[in-house]
Amino acid sequence: MSLLLELNDAALSLYQDGDPIYQQPAIALVGAQGGVQGTAFGVEALKCARLQPQQVNQQYLARLNADPLPRPSEEVANHADLIYRHLLEIRDLADEPLAVAVPGFLTGDQLGVLLGIAEEAGIRIRGFVDSAVLMGSVAELRPNTWLLDLHATRCCMTELRASDADGRAVSRGAVEDITGFGRNACLDGWANLVADRFVQDTRFDPLHAADSEQQLYDQLHAWAESQTLSELAVEVRQGDATRQVRVGAIALRDKLIQRLAPVAEKVPAAACLLVAPRSAALPGLIEGLEALGIEAHRLPSDIMARAMAQRLGAVDGLKWVTVLPAAAMDNASATRSADASPLADEPASHALCGHRAWPLTGNALGLPEQGRIGEVFERDGRRFELIAVEDAAE
Repeated sequence: MSLLLELNDAALSLYQDGDPIYQQPAIALVGAQGGVQGTAFGVEALKCARLQPQQVNQQYLARLNADPLPRPSEEVANHADLIYRHLLEIRDLADEPLAVAVPGFLTGDQLGVLLGIAEEAGIRIRGFVDSAVLMGSVAELRPNTWLLDLHATRCCMTELRASDADGRAVSRGAVEDITGFGRNACLDGWANLVADRFVQDTRFDPLHAADSEQQLYDQLHAWAESQTLSELAVEVRQGDATRQVRVGAIALRDKLIQRLAPVAEKVPAAACLLVAPRSAALPGLIEGLEALGIEAHRLPSDIMARAMAQRLGAVDGLKWVTVLPAAAMDNASATRSADASPLADEPASHALCGHRAWPLTGNALGLPEQGRIGEVFERDGRRFELIAVEDAAE
């Protein structure tokens, strides 16, 4: 069994053998007043976010520090406390060491903070891996490829580079952290569009009252989870009155395109933009990017399952992995085996795992000292492919 925790405050996700067994937005409702007891997380907190906005915090996972909360409670005083209590929600599901997929905008110091909090919560971390590199390692890459992943209040764009001339590995290049734009900004744009339609049709503004604003956002979240750019119908109840408006798909798409402008400015010319599955599921996102002249491709929904099955062996020893074998290497190995090309009969000199190669002669890996190029071995959960290195000094 393998476990992977993906750090994304739009959806903090725990995967077991590729299947999500926990997936909740990283948002907390701190119970300091208003009759709320304790601290609630995820969808439970989201359903109260507009009713009690001063008690809501959705910054703790992105900041990953011990800065004090603006409104602490007896239970939680800082961001680290919120991270700790949210990790307690998944502790019973994480019964063995897990790998952590992290966005490129986090730092080593922040991962050190996370490691300490996780240990305190009883969760063992085996290592860290860049989430864009993990997904990109099992995707079809082209020159000038970037990967886009939406978080709650920011967007992470990561350049994926071939780390050698043969394209046998993929590594992290430049990282663009677009702050102020994320999933929340898209939802807020649509909420304003719906509110304008309410004012125009009914003379009522749902954003001027907490209860009606919460009703609007509840329906907006449900519509966004449908993953389809379609007409949005919103019904708001206030006392004995019920009001409803409908907003067409074209108006919703146009509003999203306005919000996507900061992303379009950051995408290099002629770049191929891969979009993480959950981000691509946001209604109209792919279409909006294409309307702005960006070549955007939705990664398949099972990309994380494939990456876990093929790449997690390289994530161990509390390392931060930013280089992994590329899909091109897997395809080349499969082609050599199927065609029984002469290359497969040539002797190997090294065993490749991740971005490191070990000489076969005198190795302490439990691998045979002789083998053929393309042979694959599994040792202690790690995948080694035999290769030939012409100049061992390199």
